[in-house]
Amino acid sequence: MNRSKHIYTAYSLDELLKLVRESDCLAFDELYRRTWKKLYIHAFQKLRDEDLAKDVVQEVFVDFWNKRQLRNIHHVNAYLIQAVKFKVIDRFRKKDFIVEEVECFAEVLANSEFSDSKLLDKELNDLLQYWISQLPNKRKEIFLLRYEEDLSTEEIGKLLNISTKTVQNQILNATTFLRSLMQKILFLISLFFFGS
Repeated sequence: MNRSKHIYTAYSLDELLKLVRESDCLAFDELYRRTWKKLYIHAFQKLRDEDLAKDVVQEVFVDFWNKRQLRNIHHVNAYLIQAVKFKVIDRFRKKDFIVEEVECFAEVLANSEFSDSKLLDKELNDLLQYWISQLPNKRKEIFLLRYEEDLSTEEIGKLLNISTKTVQNQILNATTFLRSLMQKILFLISLFFFGS
């Protein structure tokens, strides 16, 4: 069906979405015209880089068009905002703003069906278990004895036949890294769920 270009301005975003699903390019153009600036501002607030923010918005719209008939989108505005958040997280990962160990958590966010601001305990616990599994064997053993078995540094030293100082150093290294990891995770959570 042929529609004159000006008629698209009368449609709501969700009505435009229905037309986009039918491969209506003019509906897509109108949807883009109405939403790109808000999405750009959102991306720029997180990335603080004009070119990166523009790239993110472009990637979101290219992906949106390419998968227009595959995605089950109910509210296009909310979908686009969420897509920008995912792309921003991806940019942070690609730019090494986030340590490699946080990638599994970013993957959980990107692949999740979260519709509210609640993170399930399971995801955080899985991340902690993943992090512990990546520790060097001796450090992992000391960490678990200290924080799961609640042994003192002296008890761990005697049990493993190593000095108390070595135990303290291993615990300090593990907890320092864990603290840094958690700060990055909290940043990701705030970016994903509470960012404007």
